[in-house]
Amino acid sequence: MNRNVSGHRIQAARAMHEPKLTQDDLIALMHTREEIVLSKNILSRIENNERYVTDIELKAFARVLHVSTAWLLGETNDPTPK
Repeated sequence: MNRNVSGHRIQAARAMHEPKLTQDDLIALMHTREEIVLSKNILSRIENNERYVTDIELKAFARVLHVSTAWLLGETNDPTPK
């Protein structure tokens, strides 16, 4: 059962980021910029669509990764935030 639609896009956004972000980098940014604490296991489960993403987390991922929430949700092919 697919628990989220944004996991693979979060993983893709890490790779698109300049410089590329590791999972550890993203975890640190989420904690320092957004005050959201994620473990590497949780982020891995999110990226593999095994764990849901809350609305607060989705918005935080979008801000930290500089992409739109619509792109993370698969509603558009343009990752550029509006």
